[in-house]
Amino acid sequence: MTPAAAGRPRDPAIDAAVVAATLDVLREHGYAGFSLEAVAARAGTTKPSVRRRWPTRQSLVIDALASVLVTPPVPDNGCTRCDLTQSVGLLAEALLDRLPAGVLAPLVADCAHDAALHQRLIDVLVRPSRHAAAVAVRRAVDRGDLRAGVDPELLVDLLASVVYQRALFGGPAADRAGARPLVDLLLQGVAVDFGHLVRVSELPAHARHRH
Repeated sequence: MTPAAAGRPRDPAIDAAVVAATLDVLREHGYAGFSLEAVAARAGTTKPSVRRRWPTRQSLVIDALASVLVTPPVPDNGCTRCDLTQSVGLLAEALLDRLPAGVLAPLVADCAHDAALHQRLIDVLVRPSRHAAAVAVRRAVDRGDLRAGVDPELLVDLLASVVYQRALFGGPAADRAGARPLVDLLLQGVAVDFGHLVRVSELPAHARHRH
């Protein structure tokens, strides 16, 4: 969080109340209806007190959204096709299920004018949610399931693109059923042997690590 003014000790109870109030206001009124006055009133504090902790409304919203995100666990199914499909689902859960609806797109636009705020949004809200997919892709390259020249970061960008599209512009969530066609389309371009990966994905879980 943004450091408090020098000489003013932080009260964790107020910080927590402000973050909770921010999420409530975003869920009830959206980003367009968000105001520091509403947050302060709901948190039982004052707008200047909020401002001392978060000098900009964008920084407060970023911290509030970060409080409901978790870094997804890295899938380890012994199956590249399964791991990548699960990675897309986990990314969708992070950005579509955990964040209040309709907030990410206007927040991105609101931070675009400030390079530091934009970078903070990426570092706090986007990079952690990509972690599981990035590790799963690198693992697939290391075990020889994907071509050696595959750029893991580029492949993660492609896997995440549908989730980002829907998080920013709306649309159905990329659940397991929706993620599988995306993963298969990409794997047909980058897999060493796509047919083998399909066969492994159809094995019982206990048998996959032997292939």
